[in-house]
Amino acid sequence: MVPATIITGFLGSGKTTLINQLIKKPKMDKIALIINEFGEIGLDNLLIESSIENTLVLENGCICCSIRGDLVDTIINLFAKAENNEIPYFNRIVIETTGLAIPGPIVATITDDIVVSKKCELNNVITLVDAPQGIRQIKQHKEAKVQISQSNLCIITKCDLASESEIKLLEETLDEINPISNYKHIKNGEIDPDYLFQNLQLDRLIEIDEHHHSHHKHHHLDQDRSLLEHDNVRSCSFLINEDVDESRLRSWLAMLYSLRPFSMLRLKGIIKLNTFEMPILLQAVGTTFYDPTLIEKWPSEDKLSRLIIIFKDISEKSMRDSFSKYVLEQ
Repeated sequence: MVPATIITGFLGSGKTTLINQLIKKPKMDKIALIINEFGEIGLDNLLIESSIENTLVLENGCICCSIRGDLVDTIINLFAKAENNEIPYFNRIVIETTGLAIPGPIVATITDDIVVSKKCELNNVITLVDAPQGIRQIKQHKEAKVQISQSNLCIITKCDLASESEIKLLEETLDEINPISNYKHIKNGEIDPDYLFQNLQLDRLIEIDEHHHSHHKHHHLDQDRSLLEHDNVRSCSFLINEDVDESRLRSWLAMLYSLRPFSMLRLKGIIKLNTFEMPILLQAVGTTFYDPTLIEKWPSEDKLSRLIIIFKDISEKSMRDSFSKYVLEQ
């Protein structure tokens, strides 16, 4: 399976600069690069100083909505041409979205299409955030917030153009929007490809809880976590100290995602179900769920299940009450 990485970020966040630096690195000549342009005339592809033959441009639309079918066709054609020796073999697909793209539907395209899902697998959803402009963009543009909420790696760009206090405030804001994402500072688009493409599954989920949870006799819902709101985007975290009933959890998620599909932005959890000896990693971006992964060893000493949900247009209280009623209560 060829890994596919989505690189998104609001307008002017530095996606093209990062990719320009990335493709100059050793072994990066074997990637297939898909660039999505919003207008009728491609520009980003002209700005990318690439000798990579497998560079394709999707123009006149956004792959998260109007031209999702084109993305499927492009990926399928990439594999077909490589198999027919029409283009060089590639070992990774990198998709650069438009500055207004929402990652969720693109994730769904990669994971849900029957043909595409058999040929490639999603690696990371990476969101670039402009250090000097990020706070303003988050306040003014819902797309910027959703891009952050659906990522598992946020790259803070142009750090040389922002003060330490500005960067600190931005970090706090990102953490409030998406407490399960990892963060990295960069300047001039410079980043180690190994860091960019690493498997970011568990580390952050454990880290966010280690400094603020205390033990309770029954279900610990982490009520003391400061869950700050950004307009209508909120996050809720749960700590559970006993096995979770698989049937009840499945029913609750099915109900939640069928009744409020457009409200669900991101879900990630390490859950010990009553049907398995070891915990599973559960993830969703938008309404697309990854296949659950069995974890061979507990990543935390406390062995507590953790679930974090990022959503919009639902109150925190409603989410907590619903989880308690339909999942925890016996």
